[in-house]
Amino acid sequence: MLNKTIVITGAGGGLGSTFSKELAADGSTIVVLDFNLEAAQKTADAITQAGGKAIAVSADVTDKTSLEAARDEIQRQLGHYDVLINCAGIQDPLAKTTAEAYQAGDEADTFTAVLNPNTQDPAAARQALIARKRTLFNLDNTRLARVMTVNWLGTVTACEVFAVGMVGRDGCSIINITSMAAYNALSMVPAYAASKAAVDSFTRWLSNYLSNEFGKVRVNAVAPGYFLTPLNHDMYVNPDGSYTQRYYNVIHRTPMGRLGDPKELVGALKFFADDTLSGYITGQVIAVDGGFLSCPGI
Repeated sequence: MLNKTIVITGAGGGLGSTFSKELAADGSTIVVLDFNLEAAQKTADAITQAGGKAIAVSADVTDKTSLEAARDEIQRQLGHYDVLINCAGIQDPLAKTTAEAYQAGDEADTFTAVLNPNTQDPAAARQALIARKRTLFNLDNTRLARVMTVNWLGTVTACEVFAVGMVGRDGCSIINITSMAAYNALSMVPAYAASKAAVDSFTRWLSNYLSNEFGKVRVNAVAPGYFLTPLNHDMYVNPDGSYTQRYYNVIHRTPMGRLGDPKELVGALKFFADDTLSGYITGQVIAVDGGFLSCPGI
């Protein structure tokens, strides 16, 4: 059994919740870290009810002060932590284009999809903006920046804060979550693709910085292929429940012929977290993708 104390950001839902439950079942104590304390507590409760060990802590990965307070609370309750898994991330519909490639005349529509906080029905306003055609020429740069801030800078900031309690100790590691978008610039998602490429590069940089004899912290990453999660559900499933063309495009390029189950990512996490298995491995990325990267599509 792994038997580590593991901090997982973005663990209130999606992949983070699955990671938390599976790693707890393997004997580790889990810190379920999420900006939504209610969601974090729900995951932690599910773990403890199943006989595992977990605590829920609230923190915003884009706020260094918030993360420092969370770190101090974790150390107060648990004394230490051994592993940080950076799972917090977002995908913003307003930071995506509605088509995969430029269409003649796109440049004529320069309307910028900005949400007005004073709108009487903000949910309806958001849905109206999501339904509107979005191209390179009318994306809202504030939404692009938010994706970069949460996905990349949030990872960097969490590493800054939590590495304080790890440097110089044996058996500590950081595991970042990247994406297929870190290898190839996926269509429609310019901000998400750029943010994950940045996380991939930062993983390698940080491994060089922290993994020496003084730091002793290994830094690696897991790059999920295509998994159906709340983050990407609308890209693969139509409102009527049928699959989108993008889903079929992915399946065509995936030799195993299916989307992945989030639980199938956990083996790579355990491997990187266990210094008896990967103690001489740092700066590496494992793609868990059903063969996607190996397939040219023909």
